[in-house]
Amino acid sequence: MLFRSMGLLANIEQATAATTAWNGYNTTGLGVGVALVDTGIVPVPGLDRPGKIINAPDFSYEASNPALAGLDTAGHGTHLAGIIAGRDATADPKKPTVGFMGMAPNAPLVNVKVATADGTTSVSTVIEGLGWVVDNANTLAVPIRVLNLSFAADNSVPYTSDPLAYAVEQVWNSGIIVVVSAGNAGPRSEEHTSELQSHLNLV
Repeated sequence: MLFRSMGLLANIEQATAATTAWNGYNTTGLGVGVALVDTGIVPVPGLDRPGKIINAPDFSYEASNPALAGLDTAGHGTHLAGIIAGRDATADPKKPTVGFMGMAPNAPLVNVKVATADGTTSVSTVIEGLGWVVDNANTLAVPIRVLNLSFAADNSVPYTSDPLAYAVEQVWNSGIIVVVSAGNAGPRSEEHTSELQSHLNLV
């Protein structure tokens, strides 16, 4: 079950003005598809409303197992899904201290699984998932307008020669807002996507 920590997510929602967006502008993510390229999503309470999760093809190495296809065997994707768009049965954007809500509680999530239980994936697999998002952004019940990518990768080549950087730019150029993680291991500059900062929203 998803729980709200009043010392953590609720404070972040206030600091980022999410609560103002909910109440002042009625902006809760309704009708805005968020593609989550990660380890999959499990429809736990808070993510189990009809239409909350739209499953893309499973691009991970677990896709051949029907019991695992699309499902999060690592916990990472489901964790992110809750932060992005979780909403439990008691939650109400007009009463932000009641129940659990993610940043965009009414946004549907497009589940693009590319990694396995131990986080294993490959650059080519992630690129395949990104390509699917671009190709299908306007073919689903809800259009994809945001993509979240929270992966670490060794930057062994310059940005201008990096196929993953190129693929992410194609997502941006297609009109989708791209949100990526940065700095999980601290403020070391080599762990930040500095070359892409003009295009990406870093979290």
